[in-house]
Amino acid sequence: GTTLFETDPREVSFVRTYTYDSTVTGLPIFIDGTAVRAGVGGNTDGQGSLAALVQLRDVAAPIFQTQLDEIARGLIEAFQETDAGGLNPLPGLFTWSGGTVPATGTVQPGLAALIRVNNAVRSDAGGDPMLLRDGGINGAGYIKNTAGATGYTALINAYVDQLSAERAFSADAGLKTTATILSFSSNSIGWLEELRSNATSAEENKTALYERSFQTYSAKTAVSLDEELSLLLDVEQSYKAAAKLVSTVDEMLRAVLEMAG
Repeated sequence: GTTLFETDPREVSFVRTYTYDSTVTGLPIFIDGTAVRAGVGGNTDGQGSLAALVQLRDVAAPIFQTQLDEIARGLIEAFQETDAGGLNPLPGLFTWSGGTVPATGTVQPGLAALIRVNNAVRSDAGGDPMLLRDGGINGAGYIKNTAGATGYTALINAYVDQLSAERAFSADAGLKTTATILSFSSNSIGWLEELRSNATSAEENKTALYERSFQTYSAKTAVSLDEELSLLLDVEQSYKAAAKLVSTVDEMLRAVLEMAG
């Protein structure tokens, strides 16, 4: 990536964001006044750790957040209550601080952190779990089991049908725009796993490429221990041969001098 220090340090600047939530967009990071560009894809084309972290913050995390928000919206929609005439839908088993059923196919940022089980059906909060069977979480006008039959299952069956029914999801989630809640949830996990798998494979491939390139570069420019040891052995053998030659000449001269008396 961008070299941040070589002889002189380069200026890295940014405006700090103290609190992050689903509605906050991360501010850019600058190197010498140029914004760091986020990488693209699991096999990211981002160069350096800063580009990878910007990609995670500005691309991967927001998309996954949107998927979670859409799953939460789908649950509120599937378990919503309508009055006796099938009108005026209100949150049923699942509710949130907004107090309404979010519009179909429209992302409600941060909904995944706000969704909760309605207190009206929680016995620990003073509610009545039987309202899930009979209706009436939002008052008498929403009761479906008006006769109070103990074997009443129509509303439960309707909830089950809603879980398996296809519904619209926002295109901002990066998945199919029409799916059931279960299939959309599975696709969300698959999307995250594919991104992780591609990133892992890319990291392994790039590490192998770097090591091979480094070895090739070293072989061309750096000291090769094998080659240097081979040359050292050649020098050693040459030295031994020269020493033997000098010793032989010395012995010959000594012999000649002795013969000359």
